[in-house]
Amino acid sequence: MKNILSLKLLSSTFALSLLFGCGPNDNNINFDFTTLKKSKKIELNNKESKNKDENKINLKSNIQIKDLVPLKDKEQILSKIKFGKKDPFSEGESQSNKLNSNLKLIGFLNTEINKYVFVRYLNDEGSITEESIGGVNTNLLPMGAKVLSIDPENMKLIINFENENFIFEM
Repeated sequence: MKNILSLKLLSSTFALSLLFGCGPNDNNINFDFTTLKKSKKIELNNKESKNKDENKINLKSNIQIKDLVPLKDKEQILSKIKFGKKDPFSEGESQSNKLNSNLKLIGFLNTEINKYVFVRYLNDEGSITEESIGGVNTNLLPMGAKVLSIDPENMKLIINFENENFIFEM
């Protein structure tokens, strides 16, 4: 059975190759090259080598230069930055604001004598009042940070740090 099947397969392969091999050869491909556009070459003489750069600029920039947006100055960009790195053009690590990244509000307490805010700063928890100054009478604020006001009704805390006022809300 296998012999008959292999004999049929061999004879059909031979017959197909004989049919296609003896057929007409139409290898003529008609393609009209006259419809193709030729690219333009601009030739510059050696004498014009001084004007070479000017010619390149004039050819490339006729339309594109008027569409460009001028770059902003460094001072314009720096004046809009309030948080994070003070100078985005400088190398090195980002100098994130110690106050925003490390200070978390936990709660407010209003007594007859004082107003308190419960905070978490650098894994330390405790309370601060309106007289609290970082590094002077509390370690729950960064050095030099001063509490300006505590509003327990609206749950707001205003702190002055590095000559900027920061408002924290719950």
